[in-house]
Amino acid sequence: MTDTILLERIAEQLDAHPEDHADWLREVIALFEADPDAGWQQLNSKRMWGGAGSVANAAMDDNPGMDATLWEMHVRELRSLLIDLAVQQKARGEAYPDIDSWLSAFTSWNQT
Repeated sequence: MTDTILLERIAEQLDAHPEDHADWLREVIALFEADPDAGWQQLNSKRMWGGAGSVANAAMDDNPGMDATLWEMHVRELRSLLIDLAVQQKARGEAYPDIDSWLSAFTSWNQT
């Protein structure tokens, strides 16, 4: 089973974003409690990793008005958490086709 603490931490980071990603992720967390396979299926989806409009894409959102340094720290943490989730998904052998691109980009951006 995925570490729901990791998912909760991602949802907390997404609370600062205008999209409904945090709410969706909390629904996925609840799903994990009832049916872990269905939870993994939701995480291995276009909604999570599919590009524009996805949860992963939220790591590229514009600053909503936070202090610039705090926003940079926030985005870096979000990317780190998404990296951890991507690694878990890849280890399960079921990774959405775009996940490697996100993993590479997030790793590169966090190193700069």
